[in-house]
Amino acid sequence: MFNYKILIAYLRLLRVHHWLKNLFLFAAPFFGGALLREDVLLLALPVFLSFSFGTTSIYIFNDIVDRDIDLLHPRKRHRPIASGVIKERTAFTISLFFLLSGLTISYTINKSFFVYLISYIVVQVIYTVGVKSLPIFDIFSVAAGFVIRVLAGGAAFKVSVSPWLFLTMFMISLVLASGKRLSEFKRLRENATTHRASLQHYTDRVLRNIFILSSSASLISYSLYTIEQSFALVYTVPVVTFGLFRYMMDVEKGFGDATEAMFKDRVLSLTVAIWLLIIYLLRY
Repeated sequence: MFNYKILIAYLRLLRVHHWLKNLFLFAAPFFGGALLREDVLLLALPVFLSFSFGTTSIYIFNDIVDRDIDLLHPRKRHRPIASGVIKERTAFTISLFFLLSGLTISYTINKSFFVYLISYIVVQVIYTVGVKSLPIFDIFSVAAGFVIRVLAGGAAFKVSVSPWLFLTMFMISLVLASGKRLSEFKRLRENATTHRASLQHYTDRVLRNIFILSSSASLISYSLYTIEQSFALVYTVPVVTFGLFRYMMDVEKGFGDATEAMFKDRVLSLTVAIWLLIIYLLRY
């Protein structure tokens, strides 16, 4: 008899819902007005899948390394590896399979994209085995993952990433990374340092200041980017501001992870959708 619980456990192991973050790959062609180009459309699926396979391999590797720590977390203790539903050896084999698959596909796209995927994997492995316990370094490592996605997408689709787009994405990445840390700090409270070592070096005030500073900088850089690209895009700034404020509310509720916030906050999801639709109408 087929065991649906095992199937669900394997799907949770892959963290397919986190593939949503890989939409950052399309930032350069989307904002650059090249998304509907024939070559971009042909490469869209392999680019997305190859990077998603690579990120999945890292997620599994992270779960293997953090198995004992996850047991102390109120939610993460139910993860397939931490709960013992999936054995570590099996998980490692699956991780290796997705890693090799992602690298193989990325190499067929172009070498620059292949290098960016390797760079992402190296940064995340370093983060997993040590950097995540270091304050500030942990936030920049998480942010680097988003920035590499943007640059990788530009390389894959042969669309240049303008300096202002790079700066905007970097600042937004810091917002998402610091927001995630602040929400963890608030949600775990006295158990925060037990779950994540870097949190023992932070205070609520420090994390909040980093979050607010990053949010302000991202809004300013995005505003300047819209002026650089097209004056009409300036009218999307109020929508982005609303979405940013909404995300701030989610962080206060303990939903700082970008994927979690998008799935749990329908207003935020709708705001992002409206923002993208407006840009699409103006650009295309």
